[in-house]
Amino acid sequence: MLKLSAAAASMGLLVGCASQTSMQDLQAEIDDVRGLADSAMDEASTAMMTAEGAETSAANANRKADENSEKIDRMFEESMYK
Repeated sequence: MLKLSAAAASMGLLVGCASQTSMQDLQAEIDDVRGLADSAMDEASTAMMTAEGAETSAANANRKADENSEKIDRMFEESMYK
C-alpha cells in the first residue's frame, strides 16, 4: 500500500510539473502571437500612412494635370482667334 501511495504521489508530481511546463509553453506561444500581432499592426499603420501620402500626391498631380489641360485649351482657343 505504501509503495502504491508513493507511486501515485510521484505520478501526481510528474503530471503537475508537466502541466506547469505546458502552461509556461502556452504562455510563451501567446506572447509570441501577441508580438506578431503588434508587429502586424505597426506595419499596417505604416502602410496606411504611406497610402494616404500617395493619395494626396495623386490628387495634387490630378489637379495640376487639370490646370495644364485648361491652360492648353485656352492657348489653343487664342491661337484660333488670331
